[in-house]
Amino acid sequence: MPNVSAVAGFEPFAAVAAAAHPTMATPDTAMPRGSNGRLQVVNGMSPTLDSLSLQFVIGMGGVAGQSLDIGCGDGLAAAAVLARGGRMLAVDPNAALLQQLTARVPEQRRARLKIHVGSLPDIEFKSGGFAAVHAARVLHRLDGPAIEYSLRKFFRWLYPHGRLFVSVLTPLGSFWEPFHRQFIRRNVAGERWPGYIDDVSRFLEPDEGDTGSIHLLNERILRREIEAAGFVIEKASYYPLPWDSEQICCGIIGRCGS
Repeated sequence: MPNVSAVAGFEPFAAVAAAAHPTMATPDTAMPRGSNGRLQVVNGMSPTLDSLSLQFVIGMGGVAGQSLDIGCGDGLAAAAVLARGGRMLAVDPNAALLQQLTARVPEQRRARLKIHVGSLPDIEFKSGGFAAVHAARVLHRLDGPAIEYSLRKFFRWLYPHGRLFVSVLTPLGSFWEPFHRQFIRRNVAGERWPGYIDDVSRFLEPDEGDTGSIHLLNERILRREIEAAGFVIEKASYYPLPWDSEQICCGIIGRCGS
């Protein structure tokens, strides 16, 4: 595993959190856990913003164009962008979460917030409609072709020189140690999507509560797909989740155009 504190582009979580939104700098400890204390990875929502999402908030707050937050959950990133003067379209398959976000946003900011019920890869928007797309740990719910399709959509939806902020779960870190050897074997064998697991429960404890498929991506694979979609990569980094150091994410910031 790389030394995540030394990877190029990594910014210490506490410093960025304090700069972006002081009230979001402390993780909520009341996340879903198994009896062994480990956090749910597939179905649990983020209690705070990670490094990539904080860079999105800092970069897009106050930008005139509208930003798109895909799989926004209860809207931590969307609310933070609004607090910094930005405009936001928040998208999630859970309508109740979007309503909670709307209710939580102060009335004077609501004119800059739009919501939309939907999910990848099916949602569609007009071309050139957004200044930025933020997709924090949502691609792990998709298989390979759906990831390719979604990234091409992101490129089409963005303004010329618009920016993409993507983070993914990786097979690095102690959480995914039971899967490490299989990932390495698949990678050496030249499989295009070595991190796809059709039944995640095979690699987790019985009471951890996560079910269904998961797709773990490393920087090489994510970089390959983002560049294939047409983006120029500005920054790539590995970092631990601030509320769960057993899991390592990869975050990439890309842009449309040279």
